[in-house]
Amino acid sequence: MTLQPWTKLGDETLARHLVFHVRRSRQRSPRTGVEIPFFLIDTANWVNILPITEDGEIVFVRQWRHGSERVSLELPGGLIDPHEDEPIQGAIRELREETGHTAAQWVPLGDNNPNPAIMSNRCYVYLATGCRLAGELQQDLGEDLEVVKVPEQDLDGLIRAGGIDHAIVLATIALWRAHTAGLAE
Repeated sequence: MTLQPWTKLGDETLARHLVFHVRRSRQRSPRTGVEIPFFLIDTANWVNILPITEDGEIVFVRQWRHGSERVSLELPGGLIDPHEDEPIQGAIRELREETGHTAAQWVPLGDNNPNPAIMSNRCYVYLATGCRLAGELQQDLGEDLEVVKVPEQDLDGLIRAGGIDHAIVLATIALWRAHTAGLAE
């Protein structure tokens, strides 16, 4: 059996927020013909950065996350601003704002869909190498960040111990490793 796309019957915006909109999308199943409502989140595309310093340390940020109600260890990243024509512009800005670092080299690692079940956006992933501190953090009002540098050789142990559990961060690390493995082939 070949899966078929569902037929969109209509959308209704339920809520608008500064960074996302929630909508109910009425869809018809091609298999059953039944109409089912889905609740979807529309937001701008994101960037996520894997920054590595000149000394081989990965630059992370630690911050409070309201959804999990705890502090989370994450890679820098965030929304691509409306005036940024290319995702790399958002990546450069987010690295500088969230960590105070700049990078000597940028490599696009790919993109992914953060949660295709309910979200319509993409997350663009970059490797930033030769990172060095260039100034103070420029945090948004809703951010309280702490910069944490992790030696590259400690990363797997940190993941195994549950020290990193943010799915987009883990996806970024997977894309980086796939890129690195491709270079070794």
